[in-house]
Amino acid sequence: MAKTLKVKVRDRWFTVEVGDLTGNPVRVLVDGDPVDVDLEGLTARAEKPSLPGPQPAEASPASGREANPSATTAPTTPTATKTFRSPMPGVILSVSVKIGDKVVTGDEVCVLEAMKMQQVLRADWTGIVRAIHVEPGQQVSDGDPIAELE
Repeated sequence: MAKTLKVKVRDRWFTVEVGDLTGNPVRVLVDGDPVDVDLEGLTARAEKPSLPGPQPAEASPASGREANPSATTAPTTPTATKTFRSPMPGVILSVSVKIGDKVVTGDEVCVLEAMKMQQVLRADWTGIVRAIHVEPGQQVSDGDPIAELE
């Protein structure tokens, strides 16, 4: 049974889905991307009682960007979320979705202005919008979170 955690590395939060803990390295999904992780002291961690639902966990330092501190987030359940990210630096002109909206692959999520051109950013997968991290007029960098879909 997979477990979804929110992990903070420096000032950036990641959604990490952890499955089978019997091997080392352990294959996890970090914001939807597969990563092999070596875990130290795995037995001690596995024996600790856990609370139901995703639990925030602090991880070792790594590079990352700061998420929007005024991000709007809906209540979450322990299901996998995927983060929709900016493909390039620019300015958000409009946001086409709101929390609770169901989007399908190809639906417009927002409009980004980059290099004096407007780019319509479309969903790469189907899901329900659980968080929106940007607002019109906000500058974003390559890889900054825009929205979370579940």
